[in-house]
Amino acid sequence: MTKLLTSTALIAMLSGPALAQTTAAPATEAPAATTPATASAMPGFGYMPMPTDMSADDFLEKDLYVSETDPDTTATYNDADEDWDNIGEIDDLVIGDTGEVKAVLVDVGGFLGMGEKTVSVSMDQLRMIRDGDSEDDYFIVFTADRAALENAPAFEWPQRD
Repeated sequence: MTKLLTSTALIAMLSGPALAQTTAAPATEAPAATTPATASAMPGFGYMPMPTDMSADDFLEKDLYVSETDPDTTATYNDADEDWDNIGEIDDLVIGDTGEVKAVLVDVGGFLGMGEKTVSVSMDQLRMIRDGDSEDDYFIVFTADRAALENAPAFEWPQRD
């Protein structure tokens, strides 16, 4: 359910600026037919995904691994490396008012949900490493040690009025 709500909020947030930029055609001109060629020329539409692009839906609830050394992002891993420590699960994304991902929220620590806390990590510090067993799957690795994440301050959303 969290995944659905987060994905819906992400889509709504990202589509708002595109909707605000629409303008009406002058009354004297007939609207042009939209074809694939003209759709990509229209501002805000026509993005064609790259093979390395990921969906927020696939990113959420993914395990986050920590490694004390920077992982080799060009290597192929069929399983998590033995030096990686599964620290927790990605719970949410913090998205700024201009659409950039400001932080990734991770649930860490605790046992069976008891004593668990949410911490924020910087998106640019995460390494996405493709899984050799599945071209659509990947490992997410953060370079740090387990203690650093467990001792990080808990993330709390500000009170909104």
